[in-house]
Amino acid sequence: MLLTALAGILLVQDAPAPQTDEPPASEVSEPTGPPTDAATLIEEIGYQHVSYVELAAELAARRARERYLPSLIIPVIGRTDLEDGAQVEIMRAFSVEIAQLEAENNRWAIGQLDPEYFPILYAEAPDMAQQILRWAERDDTSQPAIIAALEPVALSGNYDGAAFAGMADSLAVAEGQPQPYGTQMLCEAGQTALAPILEPEALDERRAALGLPPLDPAAFTGEACESETAETGDGED
Repeated sequence: MLLTALAGILLVQDAPAPQTDEPPASEVSEPTGPPTDAATLIEEIGYQHVSYVELAAELAARRARERYLPSLIIPVIGRTDLEDGAQVEIMRAFSVEIAQLEAENNRWAIGQLDPEYFPILYAEAPDMAQQILRWAERDDTSQPAIIAALEPVALSGNYDGAAFAGMADSLAVAEGQPQPYGTQMLCEAGQTALAPILEPEALDERRAALGLPPLDPAAFTGEACESETAETGDGED
């Protein structure tokens, strides 16, 4: 069936194009875009397969193990004829095992966040990279590793610059360090204020590297606030 379907697609694609008044191909500039020839595409597919087949298999196996037990539990606890308290008892019986499976995947994902390797993975296999990030984010201790791995991704333009800046600044403020991008505010003496800035003279350069506009900390106007907790903002009025 698959071969028949592919053959049908090829027959449609090979059908003669309708006549138009467009100039001959020799007079038209070369189009830009992804390759369309078989040789290049075969090479690209082969590269992807060789490079990431093992990682894809590992991800699939881990995802399957994590989902399998809940897939057995959910239909049972969804029944309406269970004895009183049976749902809670069933969930309690397997909660530790489910948590252990998730924690194991979280630790494995954090281990994949190599700042040299992860940007390549994010560019070439973004779906797998994003799955790894989702698992890593479930671990409360993963933020430093995530930020280190995402920094080159964000600087290359493959990750939202504003989102990364907020993550990096939030971690810095939480650790009592100056923030690099100026997105976080503090409440001091009942007024909001920018959290301390790392090397203010280089602030605009760092922001520009992420595609963010310049920021003048001296022009910031505070507002009334009630507690000394970090607040997320863009650092501008």
